[in-house]
Amino acid sequence: MTEKQSNPPAQNEAAHDKQAQLEDLIARAAAKDATKDHNTASELYSQATELQAELNGELSPENANLLYAYGKSLYNVAVSKSDVLGSKVAGEPQAQSKKAPSAHAGSAGSSGAGSNPIQDAISNTMTKKSSSVQGKNEQAEVAQSKPFFQFTGDENFVDSDEEEEEEEEDAEAVDEEDEDDFANAFEVLDLARILYLKNLEVAEKSDNAKGKSTELSTEVKHIKERLADTYDLQAEISLEAERFSDAVTDLRTALDLRYSLFPFEDPSVAECHYKLSLALEFASVPQEDEDGEKVKTVDEEMRKEAAIQMERAIESCRVRMTHEEEKLEAVKDMDEDRVTASKRKIANVKEIIADMEQRLIDLRRSPVSVDQANQENEAFLKGILGQIVGRSANDQKARLDSASKEATDLSSLVRRKPATQPASQSTASKRPAEDAPSESGSKRTRVDDAPSS
Repeated sequence: MTEKQSNPPAQNEAAHDKQAQLEDLIARAAAKDATKDHNTASELYSQATELQAELNGELSPENANLLYAYGKSLYNVAVSKSDVLGSKVAGEPQAQSKKAPSAHAGSAGSSGAGSNPIQDAISNTMTKKSSSVQGKNEQAEVAQSKPFFQFTGDENFVDSDEEEEEEEEDAEAVDEEDEDDFANAFEVLDLARILYLKNLEVAEKSDNAKGKSTELSTEVKHIKERLADTYDLQAEISLEAERFSDAVTDLRTALDLRYSLFPFEDPSVAECHYKLSLALEFASVPQEDEDGEKVKTVDEEMRKEAAIQMERAIESCRVRMTHEEEKLEAVKDMDEDRVTASKRKIANVKEIIADMEQRLIDLRRSPVSVDQANQENEAFLKGILGQIVGRSANDQKARLDSASKEATDLSSLVRRKPATQPASQSTASKRPAEDAPSESGSKRTRVDDAPSS
């Protein structure tokens, strides 16, 4: 009897020790996440989730918050690997991988208080365009310093083939690893989503029983915020995997949840409208099957809805800007530093609106067939090459200069998947609702000045 009576206290003490260990792991993981050490954070969160499952059971609703934190950390790891390894495979210098976070980064929550998802996504597009133009200019300079036609030995072709094969293998390995990281993050977040939905059902029933049907309790608000962030994160993962229809579905749900929590001018609402516009735009583009055959034409209705969502994102930003201007005028005794900061925020929102308005103009245009334009340029190029063969170097250069001015620029027709930051415009992690960004910075480099929520 004495031994049996001593077991319960021993078990309670062991459970207490495990609970203390769990709290320590969570605190350490959160600290690592705060310093952007996502690899270490994800390892600590992994240990914590295993310990919590041992204490509560694997499908306990109490596990939702920790699973969300773990899934967000895994997403950050996937984004960081995608950025750094992608640069290595592309042959970029290591230093260039230390650029401002990509689209997914800002929207994932680890992007710091100063990031603006909408500005980041727009800037990401602008950065890619400027990089493309810079690359073309560098190639043109190299080409001008060389003869138009060169012939080298066979050994160069052998070396070139081997290098290309190695680069392709490295690129495939990176893609597979990135897909696994994003897939793992998606699965963990999906489990968190299921548990949050269970928690929400219980909390809403409790509120209804207490007669709180008109006002959301603190618990319900928290669950809905986390649910919206979870759907938003999963949408970004779907965008990474080019599952645009799934991203559209998840972003619609996230938008509904945020409307139930925040006013129309809240940055998270504008961000969600912007991301949904991007997802709809990409989903409207003709898709290809495994054989490279297009399985549908441009979805005009989906493209029109993308324009509507962009209009709402713009309108949300305008309302926010108006409130900031009214606040600035109302407070006469505001110190000079605060006045300067407020003016910068207003100017930054105006810049964001201008960029989104340009995207809206593009969306309202009839989609142009890039394939058709490519075919026209290819035929044009063949004709030019036929005309310059056998001519002198000066004649060749003059003819090519003339042709380059007549060539069609397709860069404006290309629609790239947001590296969404998109909205923060993007990855490296999803922004929790309480971490709604104060806009800051400049394009693609953070926007420290946009209005705070």
